[in-house]
Formats: sequence, C-alpha cells, structure tokens
Amino acid sequence: MPVTATAPVGKHCLAAVVHDLQVAWPDNKIVNIIAFGHSVPAGFGITPAVHKRDAYPRLLEDALADAYPHAVLNVITAAAGGENSQQGRERFARDALAHAPRVVLIDYGLNDRGLALQASARNLAAMIVEARAAGACPVLLTPTWDEQAAPDRAGDPLGAQAAMIRRLGELTDVPVADSLAAFQNYRGDRHQLMAQFNHPNREGHALVLGQLMPLFTPSASQP
Repeated sequence: MPVTATAPVGKHCLAAVVHDLQVAWPDNKIVNIIAFGHSVPAGFGITPAVHKRDAYPRLLEDALADAYPHAVLNVITAAAGGENSQQGRERFARDALAHAPRVVLIDYGLNDRGLALQASARNLAAMIVEARAAGACPVLLTPTWDEQAAPDRAGDPLGAQAAMIRRLGELTDVPVADSLAAFQNYRGDRHQLMAQFNHPNREGHALVLGQLMPLFTPSASQP
C-alpha cells in the first residue's frame, strides 16, 4: 500500500515531538501519545488481571515526565485484550485518532499470528496512513516474548511477525521499537520477565521501554 503523508515522516516527525516536549510554559503544547494494540500495552498480567502501572505505556509516561519536566504530556492506553490488527483497524479513528495524538504506538505482533502475514501488514500500513493523515507520528513495535514460541527457528510465526514489522518500518520510514530483539538479547532467565507465558511483567515491560525511550531523545530524533 503506498504511503502518502501530510505531516513530516520518520525521524523528522519525532523530532518535532521532542522539540515540543522541551518547550516551557507559557509556550508549551499538550503532547498526547497513544498506546494502541492488544493485551500487552493494555497491561494484562495473569489473565484477567490488569497491571496498568507495570505496563510500558505507564513506564513511558513516567520516564518522559522525568526527562521533560516542563512538558504537558499524556500517554493514553487504547488497547484491547485479545484483539488483532484487523479489529484494531476498525476502531483506530474512534479510539486512537480522536485523542489528537502526536504519536501512536502500534503493537499487534503477538495476536496477529492468527492472521495471514500479508493481511497483518495491510492493516498496519493502513493505520500508518491514517495516523499521518491526522498529523500523528506512527511507531511500530515488534512483539514481546511468548514462551511457547521459537522466533529463532525458520517459519516461526512470532519471528515472522517481527521480520514483517521491521521491513514495513523500513518501507514506510516508520520508527520500529524492536521489543522482540530486546527479549532475544536478554542474557538472564527470560521466564523472570513474564507474568504468564505470553504477557510480560514489569521487568519485561521495562525492556520495551528501553526500545522506546531512544526514539524520544533529541539526538535520536533529529533529522
């Protein structure tokens, strides 16, 4: 799907956001960031318990508030447990873009294993187009860990999702927070990062935060 943007794209887009996060009162602006996706950004731990304070959207808001103490910022979670990108695409305008976001984080890799890879890519591409048309910066996330997956094995659906998301990011000039790579590169016991087999705990979410925060630093976001 061709991507046509009415707003700056890629790092140029995030550079404007980072600039605005640094502006002090009375010239500062509200910066809304939407965390959109399935159960992981929603904060599900051991289903059906939700631990919002331990999930990466909350960790991101706290980290950005520390980094940019003059910013009026909100990280708004608009994620639904059990959802895939087809379902998310249907509510994207209502639940994400209606908040006038500057940034939209899109995280569907775990659940999109139930879709054909091409269908998943089309859904993500459509959300990228819609976000940019609304003046928002899209950011893609690769999936977090699943203890029942083997992403290093050829043909593994989790690894295939991650590879597709990375490629889509390259094709559309969209930043990618590579959560799966962070889990794969972790040198400790990955089980200690998980609340249940497919939901990270606070320590697992902190790995995702480690992939997101560099996107919101002045040096990384400058064109």
